[in-house]
Amino acid sequence: MAIMRDRDVSPLQATDRKTLFDTGIAFGTARDFARRLRLLLPSGWFPVYQGDEVEDAPVLQALLTGFGSVLAHVWNLRSFARRQTRLGTTENAFLDMAATDFFGPAGLSRLHQEKDSHFRRRLVSSLVAPRNTRVAVSEAVRRISGAAPRLIEPDTVRDCGAWNFSGGYGSGRSRYGTPVGGQFFVEVYPKLPIEQRVLHGTLRATKAAGVIAWVRMLA
Repeated sequence: MAIMRDRDVSPLQATDRKTLFDTGIAFGTARDFARRLRLLLPSGWFPVYQGDEVEDAPVLQALLTGFGSVLAHVWNLRSFARRQTRLGTTENAFLDMAATDFFGPAGLSRLHQEKDSHFRRRLVSSLVAPRNTRVAVSEAVRRISGAAPRLIEPDTVRDCGAWNFSGGYGSGRSRYGTPVGGQFFVEVYPKLPIEQRVLHGTLRATKAAGVIAWVRMLA
């Protein structure tokens, strides 16, 4: 690693007075690929390669740099495609596609102006998040709305205090003691901007199958 020098051969320094070093040609750039191609040429056909800064064959160097630009573009495209194959590095629309692959078209949607980092954390946590229970539904709504919702289950005594009443605990219309799907009510008091489709998608992915969720969103 050589020290960078000015025209007077004096060492160059950064603003913090530390010496600057020449780290060489950046890996994967057009100049890097041009150098690689230059070193592959047979000896004796062209002047001996003495470095990118001292080139005795400028026309050849320009031609190889053109080829290097194409190869650098292919290299960058390959690197970008490789990042999209892992959940920890995928980004932009590819992150939305990953969410669709895991949860379906309406399973997990990006919030309004949500950044990739936050959406990725929600996606990963949703992969192992609990399902079906009252606590799971409450926590899922809290994550996207910023506040815990109010849940009301007609077949739960602590919510309705009913016994063997129409839609209450022990009745034929409720989930308890019958194969017919039950229902519950959700009152959401959002502290974060949230769309109806996102809220409904979250409930569909969390609640038990065959159970109806009635939603009321309060400002």
